[in-house]
Parts: sequence; structure tokens; C-alpha cells
Amino acid sequence: MKQPGRALGLRRQLKRAMHQWLHLASALVLALAVSTAAVAQDDPRAHLFALINQARLREGYAPLGNSTLLNQAAQRHAEDLASEGRRGTLGQVTHDGSDGSTYQQRIREARYQAWNDGLMVDEVLWTGLGTAEDALVWFRRRASADADVASDWEVLTDTRYREAGVGFAEDNGVRYFVVVVGSRPGVLPIFINEGAETTESPLIALRLTNEEAVPLGDGASIGRAIEVRMSNRPDFEGMSWQPWEPLMPWQLAGEEPGEYAVYVEFRDGAGRTAVAEDIIRLVAPGESPPTPTPFLDDLEPMPELPPDVPPEEAGAATPLPSDVTPPDEETPSLPLTPLPASTPDVDAGEPVFFPTWTPLPTDAPAAAQDNGPDWPLLLALLLQGAALLLGLVVFLRRR
Repeated sequence: MKQPGRALGLRRQLKRAMHQWLHLASALVLALAVSTAAVAQDDPRAHLFALINQARLREGYAPLGNSTLLNQAAQRHAEDLASEGRRGTLGQVTHDGSDGSTYQQRIREARYQAWNDGLMVDEVLWTGLGTAEDALVWFRRRASADADVASDWEVLTDTRYREAGVGFAEDNGVRYFVVVVGSRPGVLPIFINEGAETTESPLIALRLTNEEAVPLGDGASIGRAIEVRMSNRPDFEGMSWQPWEPLMPWQLAGEEPGEYAVYVEFRDGAGRTAVAEDIIRLVAPGESPPTPTPFLDDLEPMPELPPDVPPEEAGAATPLPSDVTPPDEETPSLPLTPLPASTPDVDAGEPVFFPTWTPLPTDAPAAAQDNGPDWPLLLALLLQGAALLLGLVVFLRRR
């Protein structure tokens, strides 16, 4: 007669334990999600990268892909500039490293294999007491002292460049931002919903880039693509080719919340191909976080400056302390064959037939090749599995 009572008590203890596990799982997932969002918001590099891409989108350009290799090269020089500042040479803010390296050499040493023997790259710098927003304003408004040298924003919107990396360092309140851009053979980034991290609809829009650095290609490396085919699988089985367009509609593989990959294969007139991938997370309606852009909404249109306007009158960074000399002029980049002036990818007069989506990327952009594990999701699955095992124990005890 005592055995049923003992079994009942055990079931109650297991039931309480299962509820405790579920509460713990929910708390851990929420804490990790909040922590991840805070880290992304506090990362100056990710913040400036997002601002640059958002400003590019506003002006009709495709986003830039986030390159881990370019991030390494940019971070190396940012830290070097800050160390130079600690040695009392803050005024020498140039593209030359303290070891005598050029930005081309630093990018090559990061193993970024750019077009034109590694020279299809460039670099812009900002230093001051302000924020990523101040750096973006400087990049957009700064004119070049040399008519033959591109301004910072001309570099950041040059259609030959498809990838970028950002470096950041700080010394005694003085901040250093380094942005490097480049193009690699066969690397044509794609962006789901303009680089958004989440979507509430499985019907998405794909932004495609193209080979503008070397339009004719070289050897086995693809030139400018004339057709593409899209797929939810990397093998493209059964998918047909269609003409290349800058924006194309697509349907994700499922309608249940989770991460979905989309693949695009490019083909040029010579039959050479390249494949790109992007990933987005499908969420339930109402779960997608808003994308506030009050700063970008307040940005003035790009001024049309006459060629004789000196750079110091075109815009200025947040002023440095009075005992600090302003940065030197940029080292001219190596000459590149000029391309015709770019035009926005989408005709403003064409009707937009794509579904509604978050038009700008969040503050933590990430290219598909740089995506890491979704730790909150993995942890939630593990804890849910533990809860199911406890439930199974209760069921077996009852029997």
C-alpha cells in the first residue's frame, strides 16, 4: 500500500524538476539573445559597416559583402594607428603602417586574393572623438584635394568593389576607423532582403552583384554575368537559367520559422560560372525586430562641390584636442582603369513588385561565409531535449 504513495511523490518531484528545467531554458535563451544584441549594438566596427551599407542602399548601390580577411587587414592598421598615437605621433595618420607596409601589402598578407594581382583594393581612414555616425558623415562629405584621386565616398561607392572590412581602435578617447574595400575573382555576394537578418515572409527578394572590376573575366574566372539560376539547394537540380537582374523575387524552402539558405549561380557569356550563398532566419509575424534609422533619415543629400573646394571646407570630422595635428592627406591609391559612371540598380520609375521587407540591414551585418553557430537556438534545442527526457521518465514511472 505504500508503493503507490511513493510513486506519486516521485512523479510530483519529477514534474517540478521538469518545470524548473523549462524555466531555466527560457531564461538562458532570453539572456543569450539580449547579450548577443547588446554586443552587436556596441561593436563600432559592425555599426559603421551597417551605416555604410545603409547609405549605399539609399543612393541606389548594392550592399558590400562582409569579408573576414578584409576585417583582419583593417583591424591591423587601426590598432597600429592607435599604438602610434600612444607613442606621441598621432598626427601621422596615414595609410603607411609603422612597419612601412602599404594597405595593399597588409591586405595581401591577410591572404585576400584581389583582382589585378592583388591591387584591386583601397582604404579610407577616419580619426576623431566622435562615433561611427561622424565617420560616415566625413566619408560622404569629404572632397579630395587631388582631382585625379577619388574621394572617400567615391571609393566606398565604386562599383568595382564588392567586399569591405572595418577596423576600429581607441586610445585615450581618440578613435580610429579603417575601412578597406576590394574585389576577388569569382566572389559575387548576394543579399536576401537587402542584407536583413530576419524575415516574416518566405517570399523574399534577392539583390545580386556582378563582375564590374574585370568585366571580361580572366582565365577560368567569371566576367560580367549575363544569366543566373537560383535554388534552395546547392546542387541547383532542375533549376533553369534566366537573365541576370539586380533584384529578383524568390520563395524560401519552407514556411516554418528557422534559418534558410538561398544559392545563386552566375554564368557569363563564355560559360564560366560562380556560386554565391546567403542565409536568412524566418520568424513568426511580429517577432522581427524593428530597424530604426533616424540618423540616416536625417542625412542631407550629397553636395555637388566644385572642383576647387578644398577638403577642409567640404566637411570636417569631430575635432581633435588642440595639441593634435590633423591627419595627413591620404596616400593616392594605385591607378585603376576608370569605368563609366554607375547608375542605380533599380529604375525609380519601375513599380516595385516584391513583397514588403525590412529595407535596411540591422546593426550587425554578417555575410553568409562569416555566419557562426546560432548558440541560443542550439541551447534551446538541448534544453528542450532534456525536458522531453524528463517527461519520458515521468511517463515510465506512471506505468
